[in-house]
Amino acid sequence: MADKLTNHFLSRQGYDVITVDNPGAPEILSLAPDIDAIMMISKKILNDIYQELPRLKILARRGVGYDNIDAHYAAQQGVWVTNTPGANAHSVAEMALMNILMLARRYREVDKLTRIDDWSGAYQLLGHDLTETTVGIVGFGNVGRELSKLLSILGVRVLIYDRNPRQTKYGTFVEWDELFQEADFVSLHLAANKYTKHIVGNHEFAMMKSDASLINLSRGSIVNEAELIQALQAHVIGGAALDVFEIEPLMAKSTLLQLQNVIITPHIGANTIEANRKMAMTAAQMIDSVLSGQVPKYAVNHPILVN
Repeated sequence: MADKLTNHFLSRQGYDVITVDNPGAPEILSLAPDIDAIMMISKKILNDIYQELPRLKILARRGVGYDNIDAHYAAQQGVWVTNTPGANAHSVAEMALMNILMLARRYREVDKLTRIDDWSGAYQLLGHDLTETTVGIVGFGNVGRELSKLLSILGVRVLIYDRNPRQTKYGTFVEWDELFQEADFVSLHLAANKYTKHIVGNHEFAMMKSDASLINLSRGSIVNEAELIQALQAHVIGGAALDVFEIEPLMAKSTLLQLQNVIITPHIGANTIEANRKMAMTAAQMIDSVLSGQVPKYAVNHPILVN
């Protein structure tokens, strides 16, 4: 998937472009088995696809996370894997801020009561000013940094946890436990890998304030979903805003859909025109780099055999 500007850029570089919305293996194999490059979004790429695509040189992920690709195996097949760090950071940070505001002002409950003509009930649902709250940011990469800037402009007390603390004027670095204990809102911005799988669960929920909320716009695997559901049902924590899930799309029978203290969106944190344009153009530039014999700037692996 790419916009007209991206297609124009690639065509101008001399490439033939086939446009498919979020291509997966079936679409790729049926349309272009002799393809040299794939710009991909979120569908999983299985390791057996390389045998069917002998000319493939690069999988250009249009986004940051690449947990839908075995980048190490791709390298063994001589295929670059790239991503687009920072291209969607501001858009995701804006959505995190939006979720924090909606939770702080009890927007979902107010909206529901207003729609059934219970104006009096909606009026009685008092929220909080963000200036009176503490927001904890877990992970201080591109999105975490953008969110800290937005929150600081609003006068919010910002706590930050990252494995590599560093100087910033937009918040205070603290230890893991302290962040979960003190924050009124915890916003997760971690990569999905073997070290972060279920890194947030019962231990963290038990430390959080009973009216605190969790926001996750990173990856569903970071949170133990079953334990989160239990914490929300038992009001161990106050609420959550979730854009990502352990299994996507979220199953229709998921308990999360029945909970009134949860805001749910379908993995759209970066779903803005501006972010999509930036991600597509960056991915296109990575494709051009590889196909013109250069090392791509945003490589997440290094092929053993570079064709």
